[in-house]
Amino acid sequence: MQATERISIRTTPQTKAIIEQASQTMGLSMSQFMLNVVFEKSLKIINETPIWHLSEQESQLINEMLNDTTPPNDELKQLLTLGESLV
Repeated sequence: MQATERISIRTTPQTKAIIEQASQTMGLSMSQFMLNVVFEKSLKIINETPIWHLSEQESQLINEMLNDTTPPNDELKQLLTLGESLV
């Protein structure tokens, strides 16, 4: 696929010098180097970040549960005790 989009950034002279040195070490242009590094990091972030898609009903139910001030009944206390034994 042909690259048609442009990304433009400003940086300090020190940062530019470090990026130039690293890109030369890898035998890449600065553009190729920065694009490769940012692309790989972006994929890692996307793949490691959970994304939750809740329906309106699920979101409402969670909010109700979080805002519920009713004391736990005996069944819930027993269930919570079972969970503690698994840890």
